[in-house]
Amino acid sequence: ACLPLTHHYTPELHNLSSLISPSFATMADAAIEELYRVTYADRLITPDENADLISTLQELQTIEDGSTSPPALTPDKVVWLRAAAFRIGCEYLVEEDGDDVDDPREENVKLLRTINAVVHALETTCLLPSLEEEGGEDFSEESVEELFRSLYETEDEDGDGDEDGPVISRAEANALQESLTDEATRPPLSTLIWLRSTAFRLGSQYLNEENDKAKNVALLRSINVIVHIVESTCMKPKPLALELPPSHTPDADTDFTTAVQTLWNLDSNRLTPHKDYNMDVQSSKHPYKKGNAADDHLFTYVNQQIFQRPTFHAFRSLLDNYSASTGD
Repeated sequence: ACLPLTHHYTPELHNLSSLISPSFATMADAAIEELYRVTYADRLITPDENADLISTLQELQTIEDGSTSPPALTPDKVVWLRAAAFRIGCEYLVEEDGDDVDDPREENVKLLRTINAVVHALETTCLLPSLEEEGGEDFSEESVEELFRSLYETEDEDGDGDEDGPVISRAEANALQESLTDEATRPPLSTLIWLRSTAFRLGSQYLNEENDKAKNVALLRSINVIVHIVESTCMKPKPLALELPPSHTPDADTDFTTAVQTLWNLDSNRLTPHKDYNMDVQSSKHPYKKGNAADDHLFTYVNQQIFQRPTFHAFRSLLDNYSASTGD
C-alpha cells in the first residue's frame, strides 16, 4: 500500500484481500491484525487502545540493537495498514440475524467510527499533509459532500437487477482524484481531517437498512477507495528517520564485512522471500550448456506494489534512457 501512495485508482482497491501477500504475513503484520481485532471486538476504541496502536506503529518504525532486519513499518506500508484495517473491520459487521445485539445497524455505525479512529491513528503516525494552506477558489465542503454521496449511491454491480451495494467505478474514482488535485477545487489544509471523517460520516448513512453483510462489505470497500484517494492526493508518507542502535553504527575500527552487513540490515527497501516474491528454480544445468532448460518462469509471484517504492520507481524511470543492446 507505508506504500509510496500511488495516485492511481486500481480495481484491486475494491478487493481488500488482494493487498495481502499470497504466501504468508510477517510477524509484524500478524501483530497488527491481532491488534485490530482486539480494537474492533466491542466496536469501540478506548484511549488506551488508541495509545497502544500508535505505540505499536512507532515501535515497528525502529530497529532493535543487534537486529538483522530493517524496520517492519516502512514508507511503503501505509496502504496495506489501512486496507487491513478495513478488511479486518468487515469481520465485525453485524447482520440482522447474527450477533445478539439490540440494534445491529447502530453497532455497524459504531464500527465505522472505530475504523475511522484507527485510520486517523495510521495517518497521524505514518503520513504528513501535502495540501497548501489556501485551497482552490471554487472549493466548497458542500460540493465535496455531494460528490461523496454520489459515489455511495447503490449500483447493480453484476447487471442482474439486484442492488449489490455501492461500487466505485474507475471513472468515478478519477473524477474524485481530479477534484482534489485541480487548481480551482483543491481543498485547503484545514479540511484534511474533515475530508476523511466526512467519507466515514456520509458512508454510515448508506449502511444497509436490513444489515445485509455483503452490501455493507461493499460499502466499506467504497469508503476504503475514497480514503485511499484522499490520502494519495492530500498526504505523503513520512520519511523514515531511524535512530540507529550501537550495532548499526560502524566506527573507524569496524571491519569491511561488518560495515557491509550493517548496510544490508538497514535496507528497508529489500525484498522478503515468500512475501514479496516466490521463485521456482526448477532443474539445474552446467554453465557450459547453452539455452534455457527451465520449462516455467523463474519467478512465480512478484508483489507489484514493490515497484512503487522510491528506489525501485526511480530505477525503472531510468530504463528508457539507454539501449541495453551491446555496442549501442
